[in-house]
Amino acid sequence: MKANKVLSAAMIGHGVESYDFVVYGASATIIAKHFFPAGNPALAVLSALAVYGLAFVVRPLGAAIFGSIGDRLGRRTALSAVVLIMAVSTAAIAVLPGYESVGVLAPILLLCCRLAQGISMGAEYTSAASYVMEQAPPERRGLWLSAVGSATYVGSALASFALLGLRSISVPAYESWSWRLAFLAGGLMALVGLYMRLRLDESPAFRELKSANETAAKPIRDTFRDWRVFLLLFALFALLAVVVHNLLGYLPTYLATTGHVRGDTVLVSGGLALLLCAALCVPAGMLADRIGRKPLLIAGIAVAVAGSLPAYLLAGGGTLATTFATEVLLVVPAALVTVGSTVVAVELVSARIRATSTALAYNVAYAIFGGTAPLLGALLTGWFGRLAPGGYIAALAVIALVVVVVALPETLRRTRADEPALQKTPLSHQKH
Repeated sequence: MKANKVLSAAMIGHGVESYDFVVYGASATIIAKHFFPAGNPALAVLSALAVYGLAFVVRPLGAAIFGSIGDRLGRRTALSAVVLIMAVSTAAIAVLPGYESVGVLAPILLLCCRLAQGISMGAEYTSAASYVMEQAPPERRGLWLSAVGSATYVGSALASFALLGLRSISVPAYESWSWRLAFLAGGLMALVGLYMRLRLDESPAFRELKSANETAAKPIRDTFRDWRVFLLLFALFALLAVVVHNLLGYLPTYLATTGHVRGDTVLVSGGLALLLCAALCVPAGMLADRIGRKPLLIAGIAVAVAGSLPAYLLAGGGTLATTFATEVLLVVPAALVTVGSTVVAVELVSARIRATSTALAYNVAYAIFGGTAPLLGALLTGWFGRLAPGGYIAALAVIALVVVVVALPETLRRTRADEPALQKTPLSHQKH
């Protein structure tokens, strides 16, 4: 019962985060028509994708605020606060007036909602991962954390199927107004997540720190004191950001505009592939517990290197089969890298600064590489051709592979007794 309660509450918040980003990414062409001036459709789509990216710019700010709250006041407090902001800002998009009604105020209001979402998301994933890690049996951390990673893809699949359902009812209504229902549903799901998180107990690791009066007074400062570990986590999360947000944020637009794939085909293949990715996270977590975090990461990165160019080569096929094959070549490394990097991150960092350090590394990487993935993907396609996004992923994967092989320690054998829960020495000075 404890596992179900912990995992479901942790998963729902991040599931809503991913749901929202996919709803926005897949609806970018429609959002462009409603919130930006008519007359230049290509510019309007680029503007909508830019708003998508700007939400990532403020994520490090959210990481600093809510990561610090997680380390100073408790994981449960941070998790509840971020999901409340997410609920309000996501539902607000459903009722925003369009450009025809209020003119330039429409994109400004849209941007404000996206910025609020970005701030709330700044500590969502890593706070949930930290909380789950501190509740999990040491020998099953990979498996438990795989549930948090899989929430990314479950939420994304739900978004694809929600949009598909709205389109199937009426395409004109979907393009006119019913797309808003998808955002309203996301806000309601976030409120359910708030209720579930308010019923959680604080994690044992944080209670131990608090009872010993060892909570970090300045977790942001302490995070950057151990800059080597921060850079290592940044490198892992940078690759994860590119792989995941090319898959979630740019690929739907790429398939529709460059691949000339039908909208329904994009949503069906995307939803199925994302469910596959969520399912793959579970055996990936089991492998992380059995063979280690580092071998799992190396395998995932190797697949990204080998499969990214073929994926974008297949993306122009135009059929359900070729579109699904494109997605599969990208979801396999996404699952392996998601689980491997998440487990390593929360195990490498002391519990005193775990929420802040992982949130900052994750969100600085996502601000630079995740938020720019859709816009950069569109620009690279225009400049260098349709294979350019795959080449970009492969190049970053090669760099990440070198970093993992050379610099990443294995954290599999850490037990709760070994973990630096109360220690204050920078992790780069420890023996792993």
